[in-house]
Amino acid sequence: MWNALFGSTEPTAPIPTALEVTFTLNGNQVTVGDEIAEGTSLNTYIRDVAKLKGTKFMCTEGGCGACVVAATAEHPVTRERKTFSINSCLVPVFACHGWDIRTVEGIGNKRDGYHQVQANLAQFNGTQCGFCSPGMVMNMYSLVADGKTPTMAEVENSFGGNICRCTGYRSILDAFKALATDATPLMKKQCADIEDLYKICSKTGKACSGSCKKDAFEEVKVKSVKVPAANWYKVASFDELFSVIASLGTATYQLSAGNTAEGVYRHYNRQFDARIDVKDVPELRGVVAGGGFFQIGGNTTLTEAIAAFKTQANTSGFEYLNQIADHIDLVANTPVRNIATLAGNLMLKKHHPEFPSDIFVIMEAADASIVVRKFFGFITFPFVRRYFSDTSTTGYEFVKIIDFLNYDMTGKVIQSLYFDPFDGNHRFRTFKITPRKQNAHAYVSAGFRVHVSDTTNWTVDQQPRIVYCGINPNFHHATNTESYLMGKNLLDPATVQGAISTLAAELQPDNQLIDASPEFRKQVAQGVFYKFLLGLDPTRVAANKRSGADNLIRPLSSGKQDFETNPNVYPLNEPIPKLEAYAQTAGEAEYTNDIHERPGELHGAFVFTKQATGTIASIDASTALATEGVVAFFQASDVPGSNNFAPPSMFFPEVEEVFCSGKVEYAGQVVGLIVATSRTTAILGAGLVSITYAKTEKPVLSVKDVTKVVNDRMKVVKKKDELKEKDRVKAGIVFNGTFEIGSQYHMHMETQTCLVVPTEDGLDVYSATQWMDHVQQVIAEFLNIKESSINITVRRLGGGYGGKITRPALVAAACALAADKLGKPVRIVMSLGSNMEVFGKRFPYVNNYEVGVDDVTGKIAYINSKCQMDCGYTVNESPGYDVPKFFQNCYESSTFNMEVEAIKTDKATNAACRGPGTTEGVAFIEEIMEHVARVLKMDPLQVRLNNMPQLDNPLPAMIEDLKTSADYDNRKANVQAFNAANRWKKRGMAIVPMQYRFPCAGNFSAMVSIYHGDGSVAISHGGIEMGQGLNTKVAQVAAHTLKIPLSKISVKPSNNVVANNGMVTGGSIGSENVSYAAMKSCQKLLERLDAVRQGMEGDPTWEQVVAEAYAQTVELNATHMFTPGQELSEYNIWGATIAEVEVDILTGERQVLRVDLIEDVGQSLSPWVDVGQIEGAFVMGMGYWLSEELKYDPDSGRLLNTRTWNYKVPGAKDIPADFRINFRKNAANPNGLYNSKATGEPALNMTIVCYFALRDALDSARKDAGSTEDYYEIKLPATVETIAVSSLTDPSQFTLE
Repeated sequence: MWNALFGSTEPTAPIPTALEVTFTLNGNQVTVGDEIAEGTSLNTYIRDVAKLKGTKFMCTEGGCGACVVAATAEHPVTRERKTFSINSCLVPVFACHGWDIRTVEGIGNKRDGYHQVQANLAQFNGTQCGFCSPGMVMNMYSLVADGKTPTMAEVENSFGGNICRCTGYRSILDAFKALATDATPLMKKQCADIEDLYKICSKTGKACSGSCKKDAFEEVKVKSVKVPAANWYKVASFDELFSVIASLGTATYQLSAGNTAEGVYRHYNRQFDARIDVKDVPELRGVVAGGGFFQIGGNTTLTEAIAAFKTQANTSGFEYLNQIADHIDLVANTPVRNIATLAGNLMLKKHHPEFPSDIFVIMEAADASIVVRKFFGFITFPFVRRYFSDTSTTGYEFVKIIDFLNYDMTGKVIQSLYFDPFDGNHRFRTFKITPRKQNAHAYVSAGFRVHVSDTTNWTVDQQPRIVYCGINPNFHHATNTESYLMGKNLLDPATVQGAISTLAAELQPDNQLIDASPEFRKQVAQGVFYKFLLGLDPTRVAANKRSGADNLIRPLSSGKQDFETNPNVYPLNEPIPKLEAYAQTAGEAEYTNDIHERPGELHGAFVFTKQATGTIASIDASTALATEGVVAFFQASDVPGSNNFAPPSMFFPEVEEVFCSGKVEYAGQVVGLIVATSRTTAILGAGLVSITYAKTEKPVLSVKDVTKVVNDRMKVVKKKDELKEKDRVKAGIVFNGTFEIGSQYHMHMETQTCLVVPTEDGLDVYSATQWMDHVQQVIAEFLNIKESSINITVRRLGGGYGGKITRPALVAAACALAADKLGKPVRIVMSLGSNMEVFGKRFPYVNNYEVGVDDVTGKIAYINSKCQMDCGYTVNESPGYDVPKFFQNCYESSTFNMEVEAIKTDKATNAACRGPGTTEGVAFIEEIMEHVARVLKMDPLQVRLNNMPQLDNPLPAMIEDLKTSADYDNRKANVQAFNAANRWKKRGMAIVPMQYRFPCAGNFSAMVSIYHGDGSVAISHGGIEMGQGLNTKVAQVAAHTLKIPLSKISVKPSNNVVANNGMVTGGSIGSENVSYAAMKSCQKLLERLDAVRQGMEGDPTWEQVVAEAYAQTVELNATHMFTPGQELSEYNIWGATIAEVEVDILTGERQVLRVDLIEDVGQSLSPWVDVGQIEGAFVMGMGYWLSEELKYDPDSGRLLNTRTWNYKVPGAKDIPADFRINFRKNAANPNGLYNSKATGEPALNMTIVCYFALRDALDSARKDAGSTEDYYEIKLPATVETIAVSSLTDPSQFTLE
């Protein structure tokens, strides 16, 4: 067994070596050699070489999951072939030697039949925009491949690395949990009928899995590879490894296994001259147990390590390895853990001391050792045959984890990690405190190990280990605290306080702008140590403090959707999967960047400013232009027309330049465009363009900054009404408050993308835009060409949320300029980082108010409010008029006075973001209601009810129904009892009502065409499908109106010929209004067909009537444009939401335990679509209020967190653990299309309920801490840091009694 791990040192015969990498892709053999560029990822190969576009990319750092594929590989020790998910954006294509790679196309499709995973995701309405769906599918496919049988908990735990901004995850998790071994009968019943959807395998009689195709070649026999041009080596033994290292001489090299360091440090690999793939070296992947020790190979993947540690934990003395396994499960995400290794993580920590390595913390706390293998003896390898100077006879040595950080690893390798058993008097525990539940690096990680003489006196008799990460790069051990505890009773009150005080003195966190504050990290570091002490002996701890030892335990999530349907109007009102669902889950749905490459196509990348102020003194693109593959550089001086993508003809008040012409407006402003033969080269070239600045000043980055400077940055959007004296008299109490709201990035999974192709009559433009007309006009004015020469097509978007309303025009204009000047197709696909820097986000706000209330009833006598919104450098997309409108919400608002000021800052022009202005307006008044309740010590719900009008208001009844179905009163009492019984765990509940005043706005066209051969129907319209189910609703409306099966309807891509001069799709108006236009078009056709039918005998079929109409030359095409003021009119959407949360006061961690939401949707056009819209909007709002925080450099003005690594949207385990959606019953809407109402945005307006529930929990914590304040400000978003700091927790309170 020892040799199995450490290998033989005897010389071996030369081993055959390949000069190219060989693997299978969807069952077909491929070879990759010198023709592929060094550094090419598997994702790039799949998409650009193999031309398989189902696999997507977004973050390119393993954080979003869009790129996930399945790999099957042989384990070098066990020789078992196993399938696992990987991030194709991180894996070099050269690392795939001997692997079988499967993409979403390779497991099922329309032609061959769908895989069960694909079908389930579609059937459960688990897709919206669909951009994330292939990655979701392949992650789940890997979980069930090879006959694996995961439980529902294992399924739910496996999607931390897959982001979905649309759905809110609940439907995705349900779809996949239905395939688990312990799925409920109801969930299994909802699965799609296998015979209807799947290709049946002739061998098994079961659904085709997509994996039984005969491979094009048998097992790869040659294990070793050398690809000279790529400086890539693959070795299969220690001998080969050290021989390659010897051959490299003084050249630098990297031992590579998973390549996941690239996800942390971009271009990490470029610093090395050569890379050596060591993942198939068996000596590095073995496990040895017995003889009183446990040893695990350094190249063991984190996923394998979890399993190995859990297995070994069943052996006496190694129970603590369970804790290590559970901690590793919190590192990164499933596809990353599947290839990341223990040694790789430790080496990254060694090279980057600031890297927050959980592996380092837990191994150092456990006092593990690293076994380092050194070269000795004679080595044979095909590349070289020589001796190393080191001729040691030992060959390896044990190195302590802490010593490893300064240990010289030249010519050496981490062979394994070594663990000793713990006796019964050891206590060991680790902690990881993160911004969200999964896939997040820690604010603070910690590991504690103590040994006591006995568990009665708790006397520390061995040097304890108190290890931290996240304090500062050089702080690892709390050595003073470790020394202090020696010989003391660990649970003596004086010892506890002494240890906490000693710890406080030596914890000195550094201050990095991108990190959480030093104060918070210090507080949490002390808090987790206190948690460790609380958990040692509960009998020595006061009853109300015992729960403080426990981490928050999240239950398996569940959801419930309660709605009524009317079969008499089907397919209208029928709960069906989206039209595109199966195409999306099979990777067959085409997005802009999936359009196949055109001959001679070029790629563009933006050059943008790194300073927020000043002027551009010079631009030097010479280095970039000298780079091989770079074709051109375009800037403001190259623009033949108007350098403005906010044309006044479309009612924009201020100019926004496509290319900065001199004055710098913000950091991230586009200066020019590099065009090159590949996207990689274009991005590289853009980074080589040098910009010199002049007259730079410190930027103004917030509303509060503006108030400190000259007020020419302020513009009143809406003046405040004059307050009447009689209203002042009614007020028994007057108080003031301030409520400040932050920003939010849209995080559409598809970044800004455009392809422009020169044609005989102008330009074909494929833009990922929500507003075709805007793109068309901007390009025409930018290039000074006719609008009619611009042909725009949009099939679908990979998410929008307002971020693709006006901003895509900048991308399209630049792309069109390059295509026009060069006469070649040009494609721009922005990186996530550039997307976040270049374009604006949700508007931040500050609301200062004075409120007068009746001190008995809480009824508001008046409100004087001044709302200031941060617009960025222009006010072009200001939602200022919506804020005061929605500030009224559902209340008697005649005395609500709000003045709105637009504030200009040195940031990108902020953009509409789902629920713009409406969300903030509701939030402002609801925060005032909470304030009133606390000042008067009243029930917040009663304050709300007392301020509602009594007539024509369904909300009181809706709230009462919701309270009953949610068991609100009993749960509220339980929360209060829980808080009274627990000092360090708190719960909170809140309820928020909503009146959403839905506008009837915009002009939308639809064209319906009937084909005479079979009576099938095609529809094209002016709306943009971006996940909201617009096409599905249009099809259902058309099928219902024409009285034909839904299967006869096909919805085509949108274009600016059928739908010229159209309105933006946004604000929830698109689905209703486009469906109306389609209905009217269908009605026109029915009139014509009815005249034909009347002249026919008997009861002719639809197809017969259509054929006869064609024979009579009846026009089978009709169009209609919806305009405001027709049959549809404005209406109210009513809603209410209850939320319950739980908070760990010692760490600030929180979880939303349950949400009960009721929304008035009228008679839903498509219930599953509307449920998805409500859930997705709510979860996006949770991110806004609880986790998504943007940070800027105060000196340069640059946005600092531009990656999934440091900008955290909600993940699959951040959604409500119990998520219940209810449609208001018997609420047909006479003002809406077929009695329906819109659903895309209203639910987001209610998500502030989660923040109020957190406040409710914090109220109890602050009271326990001695606070008597009625009300207090909390910095938003309410992150883990904000919660911990706002709890008033002080380490002096850390006692056991």
